[in-house]
Amino acid sequence: MASSASPSPPAARQRTPHRWSRVRYRVKQFWLGVGASLTAQDWATVRDILSPAQCTLFERMPVDAQDHSLRVLATMQAQGDVGADLAAAALLHDVGKVAALESGAYLGLWLRGPMVVVDALSPGLLERLADSRPSASVRYALYVQQHHAAIGAQWAQEAGCTPLTCWLIEHHQDKQLSGTADERSLLARLQAADGAN
Repeated sequence: MASSASPSPPAARQRTPHRWSRVRYRVKQFWLGVGASLTAQDWATVRDILSPAQCTLFERMPVDAQDHSLRVLATMQAQGDVGADLAAAALLHDVGKVAALESGAYLGLWLRGPMVVVDALSPGLLERLADSRPSASVRYALYVQQHHAAIGAQWAQEAGCTPLTCWLIEHHQDKQLSGTADERSLLARLQAADGAN
């Protein structure tokens, strides 16, 4: 006799493992961030790649975000040549998250992980709770987490980054790759290194 329970749709089965892989990724990122610190060599690398105005952007990030960005860059360098545009994007891809911190809203390690868990359990809830008005509220922190790529791209443009670097920053969380074949190739490298770190 056939079971009365209908099988779960294939799309639902595929989404759940992906969501839990994001949760595992955030747990790993949390533990890496707790012990983060930068060496003199790290700072030399940053200054070799970024202009003084762009270094100022990098310096605004908390140390765990700086460490993450350097690990993203190192992952790509281990795989081959990394051009100037891609290297700058690696270092600045998460700089937009600073918008929350500078408004007094907390968007640190203790919030980012739980946000991923909440999003996995209740997709769309965070978007509904987010508030785009700068403030010290958690709701603004949620907004920044979801829109930091666009914020960071704008700041990078103002700091003199190339159009390609700004494009890579703006699209580094896109699930559907757009742009030219070269842009998509660079973006795929950035996303893979970001996902590994």
